[in-house]
Amino acid sequence: FLVAALAAMTSVSQFHRASLGVVAPEIARDLALAPAMLGAANGVFFLALLLALVPVGIALDRIGPKRSVGALTLLAVIGAGAQAFVNDGAELLAARFVLGLGCGASFMAAVVLCARFWRGAALTGALGRVFALSQIGILLSGAPLAGLAALVGWRGALLASALMTAGCGLLWWHWVRD
Repeated sequence: FLVAALAAMTSVSQFHRASLGVVAPEIARDLALAPAMLGAANGVFFLALLLALVPVGIALDRIGPKRSVGALTLLAVIGAGAQAFVNDGAELLAARFVLGLGCGASFMAAVVLCARFWRGAALTGALGRVFALSQIGILLSGAPLAGLAALVGWRGALLASALMTAGCGLLWWHWVRD
C-alpha cells in the first residue's frame, strides 16, 4: 500500500501542476483575465513549492512524512477548493499559492519513505515505480479534466480536484507509516 499512497500523493501534485492550463481559456473568459495573469497564477504555484523546500525538509525530519504530508494536504485541499470560487486574478493567485504550499512535501516525502523501506536496487525500483505512477496525475489533468469541465464547468471541475486531493490525503493517512 505504501507505493500506492506515495504514487497517489505525487499524482495529485502532478495533476495540480498541469491542471490550470487545461481550464485556462474558460477561466480567462469568465474572469476577464489576461494570459499574463494565468501565467503568474501557474508561476505562483511553483514559487510556493520553492518557498516550502526548507520548512518541508525540517518537518519531514522532525515530525515525519505521514504528519507533514497529512497537514500540508489540508492546505492543498483548501487551495484546490478555493480555485473553484475565485472571482478575480488576485484570488486565483492566492488559491494557487496555497495549493502549491500544500503540494510542497509530496515528492520529497516519497523519497524519504522509499529510502527508509528499501536499499540499493530496490530503492531505485521503488522510486521509479512511484514517479512513473505519478504521471497518472498529468494524464488526468488533460482530457479527463477537460471532459469534466465541459460537463460541470471549470468551477465544478476544480472543486472535484479538491475532492480528489482530499481522497488521496485520506489514503495517505491510512496507508503510510513513518
